[in-house]
Amino acid sequence: GSTLRDRIRIAAALALFGVVLFQTAWLTEDAFVTFRTVDNFVHGYGLTWNVSMRVQAYSNPLWMLLVIPFYWLSGEIYYTAIALSMTVSLLAVWILCARFARSGRSALLAAFVLVCSKAFTDYSTSGLENPLTHLLLAAFYVVFLDRGQDRRAVFYLALLAALATVNRLDAIVLFAPPLAYALWSRRGRDAVVDCCLGFTPLALWELFSLLYYGFPFPNTAYAKLATGLPLPDRLSRGVDYLYNSLSIDPLTLAVIAVGLISVLCRRDRAALSLAAGVALYLIYIIFIGGDFMSGRFLTAPFWG
Repeated sequence: GSTLRDRIRIAAALALFGVVLFQTAWLTEDAFVTFRTVDNFVHGYGLTWNVSMRVQAYSNPLWMLLVIPFYWLSGEIYYTAIALSMTVSLLAVWILCARFARSGRSALLAAFVLVCSKAFTDYSTSGLENPLTHLLLAAFYVVFLDRGQDRRAVFYLALLAALATVNRLDAIVLFAPPLAYALWSRRGRDAVVDCCLGFTPLALWELFSLLYYGFPFPNTAYAKLATGLPLPDRLSRGVDYLYNSLSIDPLTLAVIAVGLISVLCRRDRAALSLAAGVALYLIYIIFIGGDFMSGRFLTAPFWG
C-alpha cells in the first residue's frame, strides 16, 4: 500500500540524488592538501606535509582518517575520493528521506531541492569534508529529536558534535546551541559527565595535535583567523561571499532563510536552538570574511 509507495519514492529520491552526483562529481585542488598527507601516511612518512616536516596543513582530520584506509586499499585517490564522498553523501540523504521526510513525496521533494542547490551538489563530492559533516549533522538531528527516549542522549549528542568538530573545527558553531539546550533540558551532574565523555575524541585529537605538531589547531585556522585585515574589511568580504552565493545560487540562501523564519514563527525552544546554530554559523562566515570557494561554507547550514 502506501508504505510500499513511500519506499519506492524514497528509493527514487536517492536515485535522483545519486545520478546528479555521478554527473557532477569532481575534486577541488584544495582537497589535495589533505590527500598529500594521506599519501605520506600510507607510505610510512606519518601525517606530514613534507616528509621531514610535521605540519598540519589540512583542516579536516576526521575526513582524512576516513580516506586513509580506502586509499591504502585502492592505491589511487581520484576515483576513491569521489566514490567515498558519494557514499557518505547518499547515507546522509538516506537519513533525511527515511527519518525526516513525512512521506515518499516529501522525500522526492527534498531530493529535488538538494540537487537544485548548486553549493550542496558541488560539495557533496569535491573531495572535501562536507559530506561527512552532513552525515554527522543528520545523525545529530536524529538523536536530538529523539533525545527524550534515551537517557544517554546528551552523551551521543556530545560525541557526534565532537566528531564533527574533529572533522572541521568551526563546525562546533552549528552544534553548540542545540547541545547546550539538550544539556540544559537534562540538567544534573550525570548530563555534564556524559557531555564531557562525549567530547573525548576531540580532546584526544587536540592532545595528539599538540604533541605531534606542536600546535592544537591546523595551520589553516591560524591563517584564516589572523589575516591582519581590519574587522570592517573582513565583514565586507563576508557579506560579499553571501552576495556571490545569492547571485549564482539563490536557492541555497533562500532555503536557509525560509527555514530560519519558519522556526521563529513556531517558537519551539528545541527548534530555536537548532536555528541558533545555523544563524551563528552564518555570522561566523561573515566574521571570517567568507571563503575563496563559493558556497562551500553554506552547505552545512543549508543541510541543517
